[in-house]
Amino acid sequence: MIAFTLGGALLGRIHLSGHLNRMTERQLGLVRHAVDVYETLRADLARAVPFWPLGLPGWTDDWLALGMRVPGDRASYVSVWRRGGDGELRLPIGHLAGREVRTEVLHPSSPLAGSARWDGSGLRVSLPRTPGVVLIRLTSEA
Repeated sequence: MIAFTLGGALLGRIHLSGHLNRMTERQLGLVRHAVDVYETLRADLARAVPFWPLGLPGWTDDWLALGMRVPGDRASYVSVWRRGGDGELRLPIGHLAGREVRTEVLHPSSPLAGSARWDGSGLRVSLPRTPGVVLIRLTSEA
């Protein structure tokens, strides 16, 4: 739940609240990792433009996705949340279609949390559990 909650803030402005002083070392490690990830991409986010691979989200949608496209196609970031439904989903990413794209899961750090792979015109995301979240960096090779 900590990774899911923090995943909602990483493409915006991250704010921490609550009783961080009561967390275990493992829980604090999840928070530290998320903050470290945010620090690596915040300069890109200042110039990025949003896009919604699944369209604007609905209140009861099983899957939600928000993308941030950095001008010049240097990188794009996509956060994907699963609240129900099938464990895998394909997201069209039109501005990268037909290119070689490298995918990198930035958050959460556990390889069991989810995965993403590029299929030539879209992103296939697998999130085995609900609620689940994954933040992916897409870098165009061409």
